Amino acid sequence: MGMPESNALAFDVLEQAAEWFATLSAPDVKLAERQAWQRWLDAAPEHREAWRRVEHIHTQLHALPGGPLRAALSAAPRNRRRALKTLLLLCAVGGMGALVVRREEQGGYLAALGAQHRTAVGAVALLPLPDRTQAWLNTDSAADLAYDDSQRLIVLRRGEILLHSGADSHAPARPLVVEARGARLRALGTRFSVRMMEQGTRLAVYDGAVEVGAGAVVPAGAQVDIVDGKAGAMTPASEDSTAWSHKLLIATQMRLDDFLGELSRYRHGHLSCDPSLADLRLVGSYPLGDTDQALDMLQAALPVRIKRTLSWWVTVTPR
Repeated sequence: MGMPESNALAFDVLEQAAEWFATLSAPDVKLAERQAWQRWLDAAPEHREAWRRVEHIHTQLHALPGGPLRAALSAAPRNRRRALKTLLLLCAVGGMGALVVRREEQGGYLAALGAQHRTAVGAVALLPLPDRTQAWLNTDSAADLAYDDSQRLIVLRRGEILLHSGADSHAPARPLVVEARGARLRALGTRFSVRMMEQGTRLAVYDGAVEVGAGAVVPAGAQVDIVDGKAGAMTPASEDSTAWSHKLLIATQMRLDDFLGELSRYRHGHLSCDPSLADLRLVGSYPLGDTDQALDMLQAALPVRIKRTLSWWVTVTPR
């Protein structure tokens, strides 16, 4: 979450570039400001590189439908520069985060946009399945259903799904399969979750078992990460990780950095902490339906302060 020490100089240069971009984007920019920007640009090769990055990000943001750039540009004049600068800096440092999809992910992103079932950021939905299976779709997720005479198939396009498989009334009974990034996961009378991670797919089994591909079986109480169709080593699965279906985030000695990473899935914008706080441990139940309340609870539980630079730019700092 925090910037590594080795990136401090690059961060400073990107911050300067974002500040200049916000300044030059204002309708009332002065000639003296343009001249000062040109002097800054010519002062170092790093300045030109940072400027090219910010310009590229600006072009990508303009290609998005609606979105954060429009909100920044439509802000009141006294807030516009700060909003635009912060947005561009977030994108430049975070590689665009969730705002711009990497080229290799664009196909999956478009498939998610056209999926039968989708949830917005912060929303959790119970899917209407045509059998006795119960399925919950987590925040910012998408899935398609493909039920036919031979199988009950759920294709996870984005995000996370939790399933409690039910008996099939169809004769003969059809297998229940979840497909995610090419991995086929067959339920063996079970309760399990499937989450698409930045790298690969995570399968966690809470009851019964799940067959991965045509061989490995993951039993209750275990989870595996599947990368390029291959399941890694099994590690313990925690029931706490299913609490999102009740719109709760349960922390049991959870690192603050990890807690904020989970909470950020349920809100728009930037959420991070000072690197010195990353290893603080957290215990308790926090509401996912009101992430600002969760942050206030965090502030009461730990020696930290919640700094809200903008409604969508929040950092946790030492108290």
